[in-house]
Amino acid sequence: MPLDWNVVSSIATAFASIATAIGVAFCGIQLKLTKKQSQAEFEDRLDQQYREISMALPVDVLIGQDAEEEKAGEIRELIYNYLDLTNEQVYLRAKGRVSNHTWSSWSSGIEAHMKKKAFTEVFDEIKDFSAFTYLERLVKDWFKSDPAHWYK
Repeated sequence: MPLDWNVVSSIATAFASIATAIGVAFCGIQLKLTKKQSQAEFEDRLDQQYREISMALPVDVLIGQDAEEEKAGEIRELIYNYLDLTNEQVYLRAKGRVSNHTWSSWSSGIEAHMKKKAFTEVFDEIKDFSAFTYLERLVKDWFKSDPAHWYK
């Protein structure tokens, strides 16, 4: 029986199409994994900034008690830096750059800090003079709204 080159060509074309589809699917999966990894690294950098600030704050402040009076200026500045970072986190969530899982953790932490005396005092003092509009809205909404849904 003679070899039909049309059949061979059709089979080769079918295999090439399948291989191309597998390659495209693999690239799609790889892109999705790369995006997740990049987002995790981005969120980790913000977490590191938070850890640096919180490690510099006295434990008394972090547990909601009064701090030593002689460190008041330094503590005030650290809390301001925390509020600035927090405003950035809320902004990034509003822009869709923070995952649901990370936002859940961040928002509960922000809410817990904003209930502490030192954080509330600094926030009340500076909110009229700073541009912490994203944090202000979150606080005004009693942490019940998700910034990811604010502008949709």
